[in-house]
Amino acid sequence: MSGEISIRPSKDIRTNYAQIAAIAHQHPVAITVNGREDTVLMSHNDFLEQQRQIAEMQERLQLYAHLAQAQDDIKLGRVQPMSSAVEDILRDIDKIEL
Repeated sequence: MSGEISIRPSKDIRTNYAQIAAIAHQHPVAITVNGREDTVLMSHNDFLEQQRQIAEMQERLQLYAHLAQAQDDIKLGRVQPMSSAVEDILRDIDKIEL
């Protein structure tokens, strides 16, 4: 999907749907109502790819937030030896009722 976008009036959807759909498979199409952009059409595959990219970016942002928190913890001395952390985790696991 490129940065290009076509602009078409809403009446074209009724009269030239096949042409607009073909364009939408190349790049998004902005549909205007009374001369103002109202809706954007894109191919289903482009939409799915866009949603995948958004989800991936959200996951990265969550990871970056965790890493930033970890850096703050280190700077503020909120750390403990690995052996102590493992013991705490194992103790918590033992408390879980199955």
